[in-house]
Amino acid sequence: MDIIFKGPSDRKVLALTIDDFPSSGIDESGTGAMALLDLLDELAIPATFFAIGERVCEHPGMAARAVAAGHELGNHMWRDKWSITLGREEFLQELDHTSVAIKQDLAAAGLKAPLRWFRPSGGWPHPPMLEWARSRGYQTVLGSIWPLDGLGIPAPEQAQRWFVEQFAHPGGIVILHDTKDANPATRRTLLQEVPELQQRGFSFVTLSTLLAQG
Repeated sequence: MDIIFKGPSDRKVLALTIDDFPSSGIDESGTGAMALLDLLDELAIPATFFAIGERVCEHPGMAARAVAAGHELGNHMWRDKWSITLGREEFLQELDHTSVAIKQDLAAAGLKAPLRWFRPSGGWPHPPMLEWARSRGYQTVLGSIWPLDGLGIPAPEQAQRWFVEQFAHPGGIVILHDTKDANPATRRTLLQEVPELQQRGFSFVTLSTLLAQG
């Protein structure tokens, strides 16, 4: 499959994916990415974080912290710039640099983890991009439950929460964001909607578990 939008629909499971990780560092407890990790720990659910390479370098230890907490990582390119604008060489350079940054961050903490998921920055791929990512061992993943929170003009939080709740479906892949602007709304949405969805019988898993590639 060239692009994955959702997983099997035979079970009421959802994969929570969060783009643009990490928005902050380990020393910023109570805000940003650290607060998001703390909330996921409180909710006892895993996530798949799509990391931006330069942010992994700016906030050392955060990628490792996420993996150590039971989450998994995907490649979201080096910069928060629309991947669809990149030619092949620049695309592969950004993809590779991000992979190296993530692996080095994990290695510094004595950790290893597979990197198999790719999501283009900006969210729009084209056919050659899919092949470029595949040549590095990545599967391109988008999603099926995205409240348009990463377009620069975020929807009102109430609408964001409504969207996640109303469009949740078995095998769904949720997309939220960890930019500094989006992070607080992401946390409030999860704080309200995760218990609501669990009451409806949904459970949360990583992408690898959803797609049975543990």
